[in-house]
Amino acid sequence: MSLAAGAAGRAVRTIASSPGPAATPCAAGLFALATAAAAPPGNSGIGPPLEARGAAHIEGPPPGHTGGFGEPTCAACHIGAPLNEPGSTLQVLGLEEGYRPGQRHPVTIRLESFDMGSAGFQASFRFDGGERRGARAGEIRPLDDQGTVARTDDGGTADGGTEYVQHTRAGSRPTDDVAAWTFEWHAPETEAPIVLHVAANSGSGDDSPLDDLVYTLSIAIAPAAPRPAREPDSR
Repeated sequence: MSLAAGAAGRAVRTIASSPGPAATPCAAGLFALATAAAAPPGNSGIGPPLEARGAAHIEGPPPGHTGGFGEPTCAACHIGAPLNEPGSTLQVLGLEEGYRPGQRHPVTIRLESFDMGSAGFQASFRFDGGERRGARAGEIRPLDDQGTVARTDDGGTADGGTEYVQHTRAGSRPTDDVAAWTFEWHAPETEAPIVLHVAANSGSGDDSPLDDLVYTLSIAIAPAAPRPAREPDSR
């Protein structure tokens, strides 16, 4: 476990996240690689030009790419440096003291990288133990047009499937090599270990899956310590 400096001098606990099982690059990524190598820029003569294929998922990634619970990461489609290449910073702000059951917590995902022309992320909150391990923990609500929520259909499970918060097209534009997304997490009513998995992408901005950097975090979130009781007024 390490401490990474956050905004306004805050610190966030981070645990190095290992990616899910080795994932084959998505079809868009493989096709982009093949055509880029075999054809001149612009148009390969097979389908639309590389820049028009939308391989960079500028509208948001498909669900299930956080790197948690055996999932692949954004590196399944974005191709560039090794996962978690040094030189960039991925942080989670707002959960440094843990969570309070049933309460709403504003959470910010912040990515700072070099030469970042576009940016994106995906994150999920899930229970980290017991019979509900891997199930959705709480609910997520976007606070602006920078983020949205995607859900999987897990066979009609009681919790409605896994929930992911991720960027939108409006949220893919960094400012001065910094991208930040803020949303609200409504914590579950029960006290239990929860894990937040985050995958983020620092893109080159060319609307292709090439020359992109992918970063991941896995953060264990425990119930917050009880607030100290107020001293009785002796007056």
